[in-house]
Amino acid sequence: MYCQRCGKELAPGAAYCQNCGARVGGYSPADWWWTWRREERGRHEWEPIDAAWGAINGVGYLIILGLMVFWYPDVFTLLVKYLGSWGAYGHPVLPGHALGQVMIFLFTACGVWGMLSSGGRLALTSRVARPLRGIVGGLFSLYVAFILTSFYARAINGAGLVLAFFVGVAGMVVTNALITFFLPRRRGPKQMPTG
Repeated sequence: MYCQRCGKELAPGAAYCQNCGARVGGYSPADWWWTWRREERGRHEWEPIDAAWGAINGVGYLIILGLMVFWYPDVFTLLVKYLGSWGAYGHPVLPGHALGQVMIFLFTACGVWGMLSSGGRLALTSRVARPLRGIVGGLFSLYVAFILTSFYARAINGAGLVLAFFVGVAGMVVTNALITFFLPRRRGPKQMPTG
């Protein structure tokens, strides 16, 4: 008997090829699933559409930064004052109302743009997992804008803001892990290997 991958002769009763490590014999559905998921995650296929979506995303985020500077021309002064306050207090503190408004704008705009661009990529390409993770990231940005708005409206205090932020991070991490583990990177049928 010979290995179907490399063609080397196999030892009698071998489960794997000693030369290339390929599995010998039939695949059970579980073998197929785990092998396919490992190969799918390890594959780094580049397509011209990936570069196009990267450029579209980059231009969108540059426009958002430009709008932020246009609407909040003192943003860099506010940021320098805020970072200077860390030294005065000896630890990081929550930003003041003026810088908070800039942050709310930035998180809202980035969240909306992230969801729109990822939704477009999901609809117009064969990609699945990456656009869905982008949509989750956009939702997380909108969630951060919401809890910041609640904080500056005095609906929650600083401890509540920090707790809500970490709950959101945990939700995003779990959701992204589920997407990565259970969904294919691309649309399209996968054929189960035979014999």
